[in-house]
Amino acid sequence: MIDALADMLQKRDRERWLSILWAPAAARPALVALHAYDIEQQRVVAEIREPMLAEIRLAWWREQLEALAGGQSAPPQPILRALGGDARARAVDLAGLVPIEEGFLPLLAEGPVDPLELAAARGGPLFRCLMTAVSARALTSAEAADATAAGTRWALAQLWRGRWGQAEALIAGLDRPVFPDPASGALPAALATLDALAADDRARLEAGRHLAPAASPGRQWRMAMAALRCRY
Repeated sequence: MIDALADMLQKRDRERWLSILWAPAAARPALVALHAYDIEQQRVVAEIREPMLAEIRLAWWREQLEALAGGQSAPPQPILRALGGDARARAVDLAGLVPIEEGFLPLLAEGPVDPLELAAARGGPLFRCLMTAVSARALTSAEAADATAAGTRWALAQLWRGRWGQAEALIAGLDRPVFPDPASGALPAALATLDALAADDRARLEAGRHLAPAASPGRQWRMAMAALRCRY
């Protein structure tokens, strides 16, 4: 099952798949599951054309995640099974992933959208869970702050990277906020590689330049350099 999710991740987001290769082998299945869940949320926003149906689908995922976090067995759905098995085995509290819905739901509604709030709602919970999966223990408050800041930067960059389908026009009209500064602590390589890509996107956006293509040689080099500076 995890091989199928890894294959999906490699096809849909090669950079995330590459970031996982810098993690300890024991943590990789959990990281695949967490990234796959986030990608599925974005797919719902991008591909389900009726907003109400998309909202219902996001609510279904949230309810399933809440049930898993409450101790229920996973239904026969690959991502949920991987979360309930691989992610939970690495000390990930699945309830901590529930707020990620708020990083996607506003893109289905009419009205003002705050990109920084969107990014924090999506990237913060995701990166905290990713860091927990790498370390296989509860995070310290400093580690949680580092993960939240990195996740927010990464999620902001993801807004401008596209693949949002019907939500592209809304996102194109958003202001581009100032990216949060890096936190002072160290990130594990699986997160530092993604943070390095967000930093490159930030620099390019602020300079008025085009974003480099995803998984381009230059971006893979940045990932490698970031990973080699990490402890793990």
